[in-house]
Amino acid sequence: MKKIAPIVLERSGGLCENCGVGDYMCQLHHIVGGNGKRTQHQNKFSVINLCWDCHHGTYGVHGREGKALDLKLKIQLQDIYFSQGYTEEEVRGKLGGKLY
Repeated sequence: MKKIAPIVLERSGGLCENCGVGDYMCQLHHIVGGNGKRTQHQNKFSVINLCWDCHHGTYGVHGREGKALDLKLKIQLQDIYFSQGYTEEEVRGKLGGKLY
């Protein structure tokens, strides 16, 4: 994470990569989660900068109603991998075994 964090923060300009809000409460979020998957599949595309609301708020990825945002981020990541020329099998592997 030490190598990826500066890349993500520079890319985001300190703003939430979902809603564009910039505040001191922005946090890095791993799009691919789960036991062992978080660090195994960590790269500059699978980690994004999110404000507190988009990360932990009611509609944030870890919030009570956050399933839609979580799915949106996974689909965006999947699209990035496909646009880079990865095969379906490779994308599935990068996403922890699942396609969205």
